[in-house]
Amino acid sequence: MVIGLIAIIAACMAANARRLRARLRGLRTLPPGDGDEPADPDFVLLTVRNVEVPDETVRAATRYARENGLGLLDLMPRDIPLDGALDLARHTDFDAYRNDVFGMGRGACHAVLASREAVSAAGVEKVAGLDPDELGAATARLKLYVERADIVVADVPGHDQIAFRRARMRSLALVIPQTLALPQTLGAMGAGYLLVAAALVASPAAGLPLALWYCVVPQIIFAGTPVRPRDLHRVCLQRAIYVPLSIVRTLTAPRTRWERTLLAAREDARTWYRAEIDRGVGRFVGPRATECPWCGSGELRKHVAARDILQGKPGRFTLERCGNCGHVFQNPRITPDGLAFYYKDVYDGLGDVLAERILSSNTSWYLARVAMLRRAAEPRSWLDVGTGKGHFCRAARTVLPGTRLDGLDFGSAVEEGGRRGWIDRAYRGEFRALAPDLAGRYDVISMHHYLEHTPDPLAELDTAAKVLPPGGHLLIELPDPESWFGRVLRGYWVPWLAPQHLHMIPLANLRAALEQRGLEIVAEERREADQGPDFVASAAAVVNTLGLDVDRPWWPRVPGFREYAGTIATLLLAAPLMGAAVLLDLLTVPIARRNSNAYRVLARKNPG
Repeated sequence: MVIGLIAIIAACMAANARRLRARLRGLRTLPPGDGDEPADPDFVLLTVRNVEVPDETVRAATRYARENGLGLLDLMPRDIPLDGALDLARHTDFDAYRNDVFGMGRGACHAVLASREAVSAAGVEKVAGLDPDELGAATARLKLYVERADIVVADVPGHDQIAFRRARMRSLALVIPQTLALPQTLGAMGAGYLLVAAALVASPAAGLPLALWYCVVPQIIFAGTPVRPRDLHRVCLQRAIYVPLSIVRTLTAPRTRWERTLLAAREDARTWYRAEIDRGVGRFVGPRATECPWCGSGELRKHVAARDILQGKPGRFTLERCGNCGHVFQNPRITPDGLAFYYKDVYDGLGDVLAERILSSNTSWYLARVAMLRRAAEPRSWLDVGTGKGHFCRAARTVLPGTRLDGLDFGSAVEEGGRRGWIDRAYRGEFRALAPDLAGRYDVISMHHYLEHTPDPLAELDTAAKVLPPGGHLLIELPDPESWFGRVLRGYWVPWLAPQHLHMIPLANLRAALEQRGLEIVAEERREADQGPDFVASAAAVVNTLGLDVDRPWWPRVPGFREYAGTIATLLLAAPLMGAAVLLDLLTVPIARRNSNAYRVLARKNPG
């Protein structure tokens, strides 16, 4: 039994080494430049402190960027320390990154060449003497303002690996959401190390070859790649003591300037949240309604109780279901002040980077929405209501180059989308209030996961019907409250998303409401609108709720030993829990094919 498990561990190491080696072989080496080529004023070089890039390398990078149509080029040192290279390779498929128009920027945090236009638009002011995490944050932001980016191996001086490892992890968005503690990479390193150690204890004869294999694996990973870490041989020889020492030194490294700024912002947020919570979160909930807001029936019963599984803010929320029409809604409803409290730091502020990365990863869903519409019409002008920063519009314009794509949202995010050029025109405000200025301007209006957030979805449908011209199309995507997974997973089913989701509308109800407003149903999609595996998402929500983010500013107290111990225990629980969730999702594929967690409806406004 023990020998079999050791063999499995060794096979997993080999498979992971093969994966990382394939990724590293996808890196390109920067071609030499023309020594007489002048500097290009259209590009700016950003560097961390103590890293000086030779002029010939800058000229070569500029030429490479110009010839390949790049707005962003990360220069990765050929002799980058081993851990830095592995951290980047674990989370970056370099071939895919090169062709990914929509993902956020990543890099080795040494030197970055960017177009001057992008640097100006992104508001990056400091370009030299940066902390590595400052450069990482700038890289992530700059990618949002360019169409193409790449990472190449170049003759760039490397800096000390341990001192800046925490920064590289921050730049890769590997830290657990909204915290500076216990990056996931360190957890993975520690888990692998402990497995090898456990094998040695359980069976020294079989564990010793595994330990030797564990030390040799880095050599296999970098063989035949353009990267040759300067500490490769030393790390392989000393890996038994190097790995735990690296983890400890990374966690105890002095905080950088960027981290100190972030911590200051978190402490300011903690003061605000502490004052709000001390006043009691019960005031964020209004009186209970006695009638269904959809059909007016008084036949209401409790459907599910949920918590804030996204951020873990305090409070419990009840969703009731109408026995007459099946409409599910939050009852009692959260107040406007409550919405402001629970939305704070989700899509902006402390949660901005996490939300940006999640929304940037949903491109396939965005394009599927466009494909559904194009089977019925070719839009000339499209208004996306509830657009946020315009991630949908950004993807849609790649297949609709001749379509005007405007966005509307209540918050300031829509204005940021306009500055990025993702939205042709940004409307900030409430849809119903802006309706008189919008009437007749758009032949398509979309509401993607918007209605469930609104206090009065029927009034929003009334507005859409008035704004659309005859023959115009309305595209709506919503979570499906009738999903089998919602009944099984109860309060941990992610699409309930309490307290943000105020209304969960069954498909039949939406279909009837649209027809009553003079809109004809053109097409419906269920499985195509599915938002991904339900058990895995719920398991991630459980792990998040248990406390991976040990330093949330809305938690009752400043974290101490108990909170950090709980975080370590949660990390140990996460692997088996996520593994079980993956297995359950595989076993329930037949059910998932019939029970999507979301649906789309396309309707056309009838003439007259």
